[in-house]
Amino acid sequence: MGTSGLKKILRVAIVSERRADYSRFKPILALMKRDPFFDYRLIVTGVSLLKQHGEDIRIIREDGFKIAAVIPMYRQNSPDTGAEMARAIARVKVGLANIFERMRPDIILAGFDIGANFAAAVVGAHMNIPVAHIQGGEVTGSIDESLRHATSKFAHIHFPTTADAARRLMRMGEDPRFIFPVGCTSIDTLLASPRMPRQEIARILNLGPSEPYALIVQHPVTTEARETARQFIETIQGVRLADIAGIIIYPNHDAGYRAIIQGIQRSRIRWYKGFRPEIFANLLRHAAVLVGNSSTGIHEAATFRVPVVNIGTRQQGRARPHNVIDVGYDRHEIAAAIHQALGDPAFRRKLARVRNIYGDGKAAPRIVRILKRLDLSKVPIQKRFVD
Repeated sequence: MGTSGLKKILRVAIVSERRADYSRFKPILALMKRDPFFDYRLIVTGVSLLKQHGEDIRIIREDGFKIAAVIPMYRQNSPDTGAEMARAIARVKVGLANIFERMRPDIILAGFDIGANFAAAVVGAHMNIPVAHIQGGEVTGSIDESLRHATSKFAHIHFPTTADAARRLMRMGEDPRFIFPVGCTSIDTLLASPRMPRQEIARILNLGPSEPYALIVQHPVTTEARETARQFIETIQGVRLADIAGIIIYPNHDAGYRAIIQGIQRSRIRWYKGFRPEIFANLLRHAAVLVGNSSTGIHEAATFRVPVVNIGTRQQGRARPHNVIDVGYDRHEIAAAIHQALGDPAFRRKLARVRNIYGDGKAAPRIVRILKRLDLSKVPIQKRFVD
């Protein structure tokens, strides 16, 4: 419904499972919080509730966002398997069905390639609630590829990051009338974060004031879960061979995560469960290089012209800015790529000119403007494949 309709408040349900989706939802939530047109209802679940992953629900509360409901998704000491991932999605689906029955949202804002957001889209579609999907149409590796495209097929409105992703959604049969390329909201979070001096970040990390560091963020690849431990060892050894200080951030909760956490704790490299989004933004800003397989390397690092050594298959197929060097799971290849990123004159010239193809930091205002003018009564809930 538009602002001219009889209803003056739009009730929007948003589900956050982990810091990766919270950092993307945060700029949207901040705009909705200030705008009386919106009644946002934030539901927190997943690893954001787990102490072993940093209990990010505390950060959400400290940021001043009201939490409408909490759904336990993962059980304490649950198996580290794909089957448990599936059971966790089932738990959150049941919880969301009950909550949406009581909450009666006008629209569900789902996102990305994350299990709880996929669950929100499935439940919303079954309950005839319009679903808007952020960041659909991209190509990735692992189970993320399937989750992302499946979420898009349950969604009615799409906010992809790029024109290329928008075209892919059209090829998937989605209605072009409801596809709006807006950019990546994580870049909004980066650019809205107050700039911290390099010395302050060094103090937080217990590094020398000008000591370069590699930021290491590596998640399990669910289709390669048995290889996770070996893959992470190659990453750590590659950073050591490159002779640069490392700062490791904990992985997500996908199958194989325990092998990475065990590798982190044995590595003797500084590690952290996570940071507030504004501190992470500055940690990225001042990094000499980002190493691993996180989407941060593909979506965000180019904004600060940080070079990226992207390892393995997790981000395969995704469009890359020119700051990314792709390597396999081999320590010598990883070390050579780090040296190239830090010292190769041709690469450094290219890095100085890099432009982030995923956005300009204004995605959240675009999403909010579209939601305010969109007449939801004209968005077909019964979807049809559009040729």
